Amino acid sequence: MKKYEYKCVLILGMGGRTTRLLNEYGQQGWELVEVVWAWHYFKRPIE
Repeated sequence: MKKYEYKCVLILGMGGRTTRLLNEYGQQGWELVEVVWAWHYFKRPIE
């Protein structure tokens, strides 16, 4: 059974800033799961 760690991040701003932050989280192995207003929920597997 896979285990995950989760992170909730408030990202305010539009366009370039949001894109840059999402790309940074993606490079760190975080997968975007859901967005609710400006809250972005991520998960990544625990090894």
